[in-house]
Amino acid sequence: MAGRPELLSTAEEANRFGALLLEVAEASGFPVSGAVDLDLATEAMLPHIARYDQWIAEGNAGAMSYLVRGRDRRADPRLVLPSAQSILTVAIPYRKPAAGAPSPEEGPRFARYLEGSDYHERIAASLEATMKQVSVRCQELGLAQPSWKVCVDTSAVLERSWAVLTGLGWVGKNTLLINPKLGSYFFLGSVLIDRPTGRVPTPLPDFCGHCTRCLDACPTDAFDAPHALDSRRCISYLTLEKRGEFEVSEEMLAKTGSWVAGCDICQEVCPFNRKPVKEAEARAEVVPAAELGPIAKQDWESLLAEDEESYRARVRGTALSRIKPREFRRNLLHALGNTLHSLPSESRDRLRERLRKSIELCSERETDLSLKDRWLVLLK
Repeated sequence: MAGRPELLSTAEEANRFGALLLEVAEASGFPVSGAVDLDLATEAMLPHIARYDQWIAEGNAGAMSYLVRGRDRRADPRLVLPSAQSILTVAIPYRKPAAGAPSPEEGPRFARYLEGSDYHERIAASLEATMKQVSVRCQELGLAQPSWKVCVDTSAVLERSWAVLTGLGWVGKNTLLINPKLGSYFFLGSVLIDRPTGRVPTPLPDFCGHCTRCLDACPTDAFDAPHALDSRRCISYLTLEKRGEFEVSEEMLAKTGSWVAGCDICQEVCPFNRKPVKEAEARAEVVPAAELGPIAKQDWESLLAEDEESYRARVRGTALSRIKPREFRRNLLHALGNTLHSLPSESRDRLRERLRKSIELCSERETDLSLKDRWLVLLK
């Protein structure tokens, strides 16, 4: 947070501030940005809050209890920043090439967004720098300097809904925000600001039409209907959020394929992600292009040989660090189990030998009976 307390502004000053805010956001490299005043969006936000409440009530959040605990703060941004009058939202594209091994024979797959260092810190730093520049420009123009609160994923605001109301995109049938130029491969960031912008909600039309490719492609049938995701059947939830053993059938586990952290299937089939976005990608340097980082170690053998200490060192400071060592080993086990039978006999024998060594080296904490039994099944 920076600047000084809110000062009353005329409608003209609010409009000037809103224009300046988006001008600086664009100049800072954010390819898509929008803003809206909280009071002017109250009515438009009500259906979003109602859908969130219904989704939670139906148990679709699974074990993500933080989504339940933070419900009130998500519904009311002023519980996050009491002086908030408006919100700025931005989209930051990330790389489209598939992450992980190019084929199941070589290794598992990771969600694309896991590349590089933790995006929360990178985007938050970029937004802080942007708002400081806004404050400087306000001072130069004789406008009241704002105070603000940066929110990137971890702060309790319904950022996808605010992104809709600020015109960044529409919610696709796979429940992800889709921008007509960027597709859905992007991060969202937002800033609560104690100054009005004079802007009303500007949602885009839903361009999904009759397309159901995302729904049809989901291997675990995680969508009960368009726009209705049951997280408990989602590969991303199972591999990233679920702690302990999976509480799903063996049949469903077999459908999770070689994914060990996240899943991009419903995005890969989306027509809007198959369009070239050269301009947007060229301007995505608010978050510098990063090397593979935590997912650089892609092959099965290297991952099987990795101990807990090595894993923690590899994922430190990255978004992948949200997966604890035991859960990553669990994910690796199931992904390899889904893949092993389809590998050439030479690769299969080599990996089984590595599995034997891995079991021998595992600590007792990593190998409770149920997990160790699953490893042993792969040796048969």
